[in-house]
Amino acid sequence: MLVEDDFPVCGEWGWRGILSVMNELQRGGKYGGFVGTGGSGLIIHRSLLPILTYIMRMHALQHSPIPPSVRYRPADIIIQDCLGGKDLLCPRNSALVITSRLVMDHIGGSASTMRGRVYPADRWKCGWRHPFHGLTQVDVVPV
Repeated sequence: MLVEDDFPVCGEWGWRGILSVMNELQRGGKYGGFVGTGGSGLIIHRSLLPILTYIMRMHALQHSPIPPSVRYRPADIIIQDCLGGKDLLCPRNSALVITSRLVMDHIGGSASTMRGRVYPADRWKCGWRHPFHGLTQVDVVPV
């Protein structure tokens, strides 16, 4: 699980939410979970690590083989896209498991890895509705 240093778990109820997602992932056929926002709270099945390493290295190369028409994506979006089956190199028939609400706080909530994107400081806090909640390609664990 990836955890940034400004994303503390939201107490005991947050930890129970993380464990519920992990339990759902152990049932098989699913490669990732997401309990926070951005790059924090991403739970990645070890079988995806070689694929993700390759994709991120290709994006990071100064002379990348990725066509210029492919939009730039920061690492957290690359991982989210892979876990959600949006990246062609990643499994496409797997649902991403999320918590219904964010179970990780975001102390630095106004910062973003997306160029030019700024959020109000009160966003993405404990208990906020997960931004992926409502998407058809996710399985939701209630918290």
